[in-house]
Amino acid sequence: MQSEITKITDVFDSSGQVSTVGWSKQPVFVLDKSHCKKRMSFYERDSYMITNDRVSIYLTVSENGANSEISIVIADHETGNIDSRTLRKYMSFGKLDMPATSKNGDVTFADTRAGVNFSNTALKRYIRCDCVDFSDDKNLYINIALEEGTDESLNTLIPAKKNKRNFYLKRFLPALRPSGVVRCGGAEYTFTPEDSFAFLDWQRCLMNDKSCHHGLYADTRINGHQFSLCLAGGIGNTFKGSENCYFYDGKIHKLASVKADGNDDKLDKTWHFTAGSSALDITFRPEIKGGHLMAQKCASKTIVFGRLQGTIQQYDTDPVVLDAVPAHIEFSMI
Repeated sequence: MQSEITKITDVFDSSGQVSTVGWSKQPVFVLDKSHCKKRMSFYERDSYMITNDRVSIYLTVSENGANSEISIVIADHETGNIDSRTLRKYMSFGKLDMPATSKNGDVTFADTRAGVNFSNTALKRYIRCDCVDFSDDKNLYINIALEEGTDESLNTLIPAKKNKRNFYLKRFLPALRPSGVVRCGGAEYTFTPEDSFAFLDWQRCLMNDKSCHHGLYADTRINGHQFSLCLAGGIGNTFKGSENCYFYDGKIHKLASVKADGNDDKLDKTWHFTAGSSALDITFRPEIKGGHLMAQKCASKTIVFGRLQGTIQQYDTDPVVLDAVPAHIEFSMI
């Protein structure tokens, strides 16, 4: 049974074991990183997806064990072209000093090849990036401001199935309103709150064994209504707090167990997602442009862009009809 947490709570108790698990509409889980003593098993990642009808921009900064890395994907939905690059720093051992909270703090990755900065002020979030020779001799410039557009988000603390000191902590913050510009080679992409969308996927994880994490995400408007979707899983014991939910006009609607039918070895095939007797029934169809699949592998993650068809309806809500809604699936090892 999903357990909603409404008060500020520590991730760890005084003995260093994972404390109150479940999910919340607010970032109530307080992480003390001093309890994460197994550096080689500690994973931290901040990811943003910024989209409009023309392009999808994916940026992530992560620290995984001893190493740190950035990945950037520019997917042009008009031309079907995808540019991407992953850069690593080996043996950095936590020098990025990624914040223990999603509410504030900056993240910076910088070397001679690229500079990426995620900053978070009281009013807005900012994404800045300069990368020389990003892809096929193209230079990359990103300057985007993000304004939060909803008071609710998905926050979930998931314990490991066995080790009581291991955990997976996530915040999915949708409905960010982007404004700014991205230049990649000779292409320029402009983002405004009227026609563009963005979300943050924030993860902190301490696990002994690697897990295959998968997620279906969408963030858009349907007939003038804000709509966001997060169906994800593959890590830990999700009995009290899964990663499954959708947002409609800024309000979160929680889903417990979601069944996903598909094959991550066949990226060009459809995926079918169902929950309950009729609460959720949607199909993800990968996007094909110019005969090519709109998908990209970056580091340990693969992203597939596509569209959603189907219906979501809980017992106390009106049905949400998805008709060619832009979305993407992620497959990654954590």
